[in-house]
Amino acid sequence: MAYIPLIARVDSLPPLPESVLKIESIYANGDPDIDEIVKIIESDPSLTADILAKVNAPYYGFSKSIISILQAVTLFGSTQIRSIVLASSIDRTFDIDLSPYNISTYEFSKISTMQSELIFQWYMGIDIDTARSLTPIAFLMETGKILIAKEIIQTGKSDAFLTDLLLYDDVSYVENIHAMMTSAQINTLIFKHLNLNDTFSDSMKYLDNEHEIPNNISDMVTALRVVRAAVNIKEQLTEESINKALVILEENSLETEHFIRSVQRVKTKYLE
Repeated sequence: MAYIPLIARVDSLPPLPESVLKIESIYANGDPDIDEIVKIIESDPSLTADILAKVNAPYYGFSKSIISILQAVTLFGSTQIRSIVLASSIDRTFDIDLSPYNISTYEFSKISTMQSELIFQWYMGIDIDTARSLTPIAFLMETGKILIAKEIIQTGKSDAFLTDLLLYDDVSYVENIHAMMTSAQINTLIFKHLNLNDTFSDSMKYLDNEHEIPNNISDMVTALRVVRAAVNIKEQLTEESINKALVILEENSLETEHFIRSVQRVKTKYLE
């Protein structure tokens, strides 16, 4: 069964680097000290190089190169730098090939960035603490697709998988057909394996779950569902995907005005 090798892949993942664990411990204790974050990142040459490569990606649109970690943290802010640090450290553990999803690594990174940016822009106007918690989770929300893609490639099912992706709107449904797990379910295992904050794994556990969500994470799961509807591997802030997100907001009796403004800011920044 497909889920058995997927679980084995998760179990074989190496732990997060010590530098990343130190950064996570800082965030766990409240507002981070920027100088301390910069110092920890700079103590890890591989992490430093990868962070600078990521923040200089063309889709961020900076006219001049970012040449130092201090500059990166200043421009992006501590919350978004945390997301990039986590994504960087997790990406380094994978041989990434997302061809079964018909997207490149660059496109995958851009989608993850847009999901993170949208939830940050939207929720900073609702609840700052929740925005800080949600931003890195949104950045990593599609990570499980890397393992599913690897399994699909190794079992020779890429063509059948892609055919079903084109046939069905629900990506999670297609993942479940072919891998017997969704990327969110795999994320639950990955985040637990890496000893990330329980909020990471708990929110993923209920992302595709129709059962009642615990009250303490209900708002977070709903927010992640809204963002995933608006930005995903098939659609990124199209009229149709935005409408799908608005339906979720309305079903949960949530206001839409601030979300629409946030959508427009992200759309202008990344797609226009």
